[in-house]
Amino acid sequence: MARRLSPLSSLLAEMVAVPSVNPQGDAGDSVSGEARMGAWMAEHLRGLGADVEVQWLAPGRPNVIGVFEPARPAVATVVFAPHLDTVGVAGMTVPPFSLTARAGRLHGRGACDTKGPTAALLWALREWTRSPARTAAAVRWIVVATAGEEEGSAGAEALLRAGFRANFAVALEPTQLHVVHAAKGILRLWIETRGRAHHGAQPERGDNAVYRMLPLALALRDTLAPELAARRHPVLGAASLNLGVMQGGRDLNIVPDRCRVGLDLRLHPGVESDEVLRALRNLRRAYAPGATVRVHRAGPSFVTERTQPWARALRRAGRGWATADWFCDANIFAGQGIPAVAFGPGDIAQAHTKDEYILERDLAEGAVAFSQFLNAGGG
Repeated sequence: MARRLSPLSSLLAEMVAVPSVNPQGDAGDSVSGEARMGAWMAEHLRGLGADVEVQWLAPGRPNVIGVFEPARPAVATVVFAPHLDTVGVAGMTVPPFSLTARAGRLHGRGACDTKGPTAALLWALREWTRSPARTAAAVRWIVVATAGEEEGSAGAEALLRAGFRANFAVALEPTQLHVVHAAKGILRLWIETRGRAHHGAQPERGDNAVYRMLPLALALRDTLAPELAARRHPVLGAASLNLGVMQGGRDLNIVPDRCRVGLDLRLHPGVESDEVLRALRNLRRAYAPGATVRVHRAGPSFVTERTQPWARALRRAGRGWATADWFCDANIFAGQGIPAVAFGPGDIAQAHTKDEYILERDLAEGAVAFSQFLNAGGG
């Protein structure tokens, strides 16, 4: 007989059962997009007493904003920012949209990233709304559930373009309840060379696009990557470059007329995107004249000082400080001048995996941590 889930785990099961795969991911037999998850979130927040607004980025792609206005004039506005979308489900070894409990693990797509942390927050908000702390509150707490975090942070970008402001932002991510107060930025690029196709039996009559790319690829490895590795930040360490994709050619007996490489660079406040792009374009001119460079995605790094009062208050409810190589909506908030961190139960190592899970005990501890933060009013 299957073990009965706790009420908190049952809340997570409800959320996992609502598919919300980012439109750029493989949704399996489900419909991609965040519309159903957004509707679930809006209804749940209304049930907790929040004033709810839904802002549409595009058809089927909402941001859901739930405001808990204090009875007295607000002294600060603090935002919790989970994201509605998950990555795709291709290759999963557990049912993606049915929470499966095994040996203390709760499996399902989004169980860790980031429906688990969101369930912990919603459970804590439920307890807080029923406590004396709710009537005594002087903080405006806002839950902003964003669309599109997994591919481009479209929801957070749209929110901030519309003028959203807060005194502090907590991006919900599985950080093992460490307060991630600094994270690297990203710069993702496509570089493409063009040649001329011809029969592989007469390669001299074609123009091999792969050969055109090779000198630049080697220069990236031997010149730019070491230069970035040598540029260290006192908190975030070295910048980095990864050549993650190299594509060229259609068949063995055809001279390739096109080749492209995809680069993933992780930067810090001492190495900005514009500087890296200038260096890369100089290498392109020297080693692959005529190649094109296209920015796929760029996002800022951030460092929120440990002395920031709201960050310190969250640290008291959590387990310590941490930094991250990965990117999330905290980068977007911080990039617009809102002090931000990432925080939540679960382990980032489980995010996006084929058997994604969160430990049931971690989920429960996350609810306790959020409760402590809410009940303290950030103080």
